[in-house]
Amino acid sequence: MITKNDSICIPVTDDEIKLVMEKARTQLFISKRDNLRNRHANIQYDCILRGYVGEFALTKWMNEQGIFFDKANYREDRDNIDVDFLYKGINLELKTSLIPDVDVTMENAIANRDIKLIKRREGIEYLKGDIHLQVFFNQKRFAKDEWLASRLIDIEEAGIDELFDKILARCYRNTTYFVTWIDKPTLVKNINELPKGEQEWSFKNSQRQFWNCKVSQAKKPVDLPAFLKKYQQ
Repeated sequence: MITKNDSICIPVTDDEIKLVMEKARTQLFISKRDNLRNRHANIQYDCILRGYVGEFALTKWMNEQGIFFDKANYREDRDNIDVDFLYKGINLELKTSLIPDVDVTMENAIANRDIKLIKRREGIEYLKGDIHLQVFFNQKRFAKDEWLASRLIDIEEAGIDELFDKILARCYRNTTYFVTWIDKPTLVKNINELPKGEQEWSFKNSQRQFWNCKVSQAKKPVDLPAFLKKYQQ
């Protein structure tokens, strides 16, 4: 059972955050919609930014463990804006999430939440991705969204230093946590052992269904490098 004690905090510096901010801004104007629901432009930018912060932080930590991805920011189709990695022919899909306000703490979020795996086809066997990774940012989701929506920010015209200050990007410095991961064979086994009515879930106003993949029932972050090193042979 995964707990917060199993999570790995990956600090990022102001310069590292700024490094990915321009990349996130470019992506905002390439993608006119996000993957789950319409959002205020400030919120959508922050959503894209945290994807890139998560990608950068995880890459940095994996490099420290001797794992160097063959490709990062990898996408198989235009509809998938999640950040992926490619390693020795293995596709790794990264999910980044803020903490639901109702959970109050990251401990509760780990205990209560799922890795959001969108059900696109019948049968868990058809889910894309060989390994699914979960990063949590220890920040309250709705509180942050409300604050961002209240801010008057010209994302397109602002300089990076100005934008960094206006969206309080420094909040990512020490709130980025690699929480868990799961490989596809384990995921398929877990889903198929569940009763049909418990294999998927959704949330209010969502147009999509998700596979049941509890964060607390996945795998410890510290075990991922050794798992991937098996493919170096």
